[in-house]
Amino acid sequence: MRTVLMVAAVVALTGGLTACGAESGSSLPSTTTQHSATYSSDAPSTAQPSSAPDAGSSDASSPGATSPGAGSPGAGNPDTEAPDTPKPSTAPAPDKNGFTTVDAAKYLLDGGYYFQSPTGNIMCGILTAAPYGVGCQLGKANIISPKLPNCTDAPNRKVAAHLYQGKSELLCTSQGIFVGIPQDGSPAGGAVLNYGQSVTVNGYTCDSSSQGVRCMADGHGFAISADDQHAF
Repeated sequence: MRTVLMVAAVVALTGGLTACGAESGSSLPSTTTQHSATYSSDAPSTAQPSSAPDAGSSDASSPGATSPGAGSPGAGNPDTEAPDTPKPSTAPAPDKNGFTTVDAAKYLLDGGYYFQSPTGNIMCGILTAAPYGVGCQLGKANIISPKLPNCTDAPNRKVAAHLYQGKSELLCTSQGIFVGIPQDGSPAGGAVLNYGQSVTVNGYTCDSSSQGVRCMADGHGFAISADDQHAF
């Protein structure tokens, strides 16, 4: 009797599914096909594959439907993202002494090249006209070299240093020979040569550091600051 009832139930269920499909105007896809469509492409499926694609899904026939979109390689996967490519630096490299050479054109003024230290206390000029060469003078000296007994902070006795044709010397100056003329309301002395920077003109090279300014050519030169002045 139980067998007869089970057969009758199967027949009734089959008839009900056929009747529902007739009401929608199309045959209902098999339950096996509907179940397998819920799996993603990277997960194994234990259901039997369907012999025809699901007509209700436009991606059913597209292989790798769950892969990242075009133009986005490795999207959503940090392990496959390409690292940023570092851009080459265009900044000049420091020389062997740690100074970075800057463009001398920045300091060109009235036929000479004038610059000052970041504090404004050291003012220098590399002059193209003979017999000046390169020289610097102080706005204020804390310690004056014993070689300059007549120098003071007075406007007509300023502490200075000079290099020309292989001869370097310390001197007192009564004129602002190495001081650039003020431009557009800026302080006298020319543009700032920052610490760690170097400028070269006509074979003369001047370096700026927190210890002062050093200028030289062919092994000769001078170093000058508020606390020290010497020629070599």
